[in-house]
Amino acid sequence: MKKLVSLMVILMLMFSLSGCNKAEADEKEERVKAVKVQEVAKDEKPVSLDYIGTVDSKETTKYGFKVNGKIGSINVEKGDKVSKGQILATLDTSDLNFQVTAAKGVLDAAELNITKANDALSYNREYFNKIEKLYGQQAVSRDTYDKVKLQLDQSESVYLQARAQYEQAKADYDYKTTLIHDATLKSKNDGIVLDVLVEENELVGAYNPILVLRSNEQVINVGVSQRDIDKLKLGQNSQVDVDGNKADGTVTNISEVPDKESRTYNVEVTVNTNKYRLGSIANVDFPIGAESGIWVPVTSIFSNGEDYVYVIDGDRAFKRTIQIDKISDNKMLVKGLKAGEKIAISGMKNLDDGTKIKIVE
Repeated sequence: MKKLVSLMVILMLMFSLSGCNKAEADEKEERVKAVKVQEVAKDEKPVSLDYIGTVDSKETTKYGFKVNGKIGSINVEKGDKVSKGQILATLDTSDLNFQVTAAKGVLDAAELNITKANDALSYNREYFNKIEKLYGQQAVSRDTYDKVKLQLDQSESVYLQARAQYEQAKADYDYKTTLIHDATLKSKNDGIVLDVLVEENELVGAYNPILVLRSNEQVINVGVSQRDIDKLKLGQNSQVDVDGNKADGTVTNISEVPDKESRTYNVEVTVNTNKYRLGSIANVDFPIGAESGIWVPVTSIFSNGEDYVYVIDGDRAFKRTIQIDKISDNKMLVKGLKAGEKIAISGMKNLDDGTKIKIVE
């Protein structure tokens, strides 16, 4: 009986060991991963610089009166569209109108005085000419000649004084008339009201801003790195994209001094076709030529501290570190690959260095 039990135990152990060995063999069988591949070759593609910019107006202007006064009316509101020559605001001109009326009265009186003085001068000059001729003929005395000459001199003096008073009165009237003119604030260009800084009946000083307007001409301000700034030039074309709304742009200004904080150089791109909301974020693409080399799909590149692709050698995929140089659309110009080599372009997520692969179409 004991021998029978021992035999059964031995048989059970043998079956158990046989099952373990089969499982280990199955585990050691290598799994093959299916991938799509592409042979790399030298190619030439357009190269561009891609940056992010902010939509802004080309000109932002602060408007203010040239004279002190009280705000009579504000004719626009924040966000209003305005046209060139449109009245934006006015000062209360009650006092100014009174001053202009008074100055006009003084001017009229001065004009009348100068007319009288001129008439008297003309008469005395003509009379003196006659006396001078008679004196030369010894027909009148020296005393008469001197009296007429004195009268002429006095007339000239009165006329010069009247003329000075007239010029002063006219200058005062012109000045006060200008104040009336300057009490009306007009837009210099078409644009949009960005802000209204005062209210009606508020006292304002000369040249203090009361309104802020932006021009209709829009620009994209782009901060460009020191490495790329010399690749751009004035008049260069660019493509602007704001939420899928695309437009052509032109480089109209390149700053010579970097921003103190970002250390980037501001590049101004003027957009003439489309209108965007101020402050919108824009993708700006600056074409800078074409470059030849090994271009591979962006999706074939992995990054984990370093950029790499999987190169196919026989029936295995090997990880190879590469260096990215440029980008164009969905392709990247890289270094570290040779023309004729094959790389995995699909199914790479399941790959490890040296994984056995099966190429599929």
